[in-house]
Amino acid sequence: MYAIALRGRTVLKPQASYLVFTAAGGYIGFKYYQFKQYEGQLIEKRREVLLEKRAQRQADAAAAAAAAAGES
Repeated sequence: MYAIALRGRTVLKPQASYLVFTAAGGYIGFKYYQFKQYEGQLIEKRREVLLEKRAQRQADAAAAAAAAAGES
């Protein structure tokens, strides 16, 4: 598989074409891997924030329940 000009002549030799396409595919794959790693970090940060908020809500609810039980 190699590039062909409009007149049908090869632009690159097959080995050079293979090298170009392999390098391009490797670069795209590496950038995709980096993006997925970054996306995972964002998800993990959001998860930690949500867990902290949930723990705070549960602590507030427990304190309110204890205060309500103490008043009764």
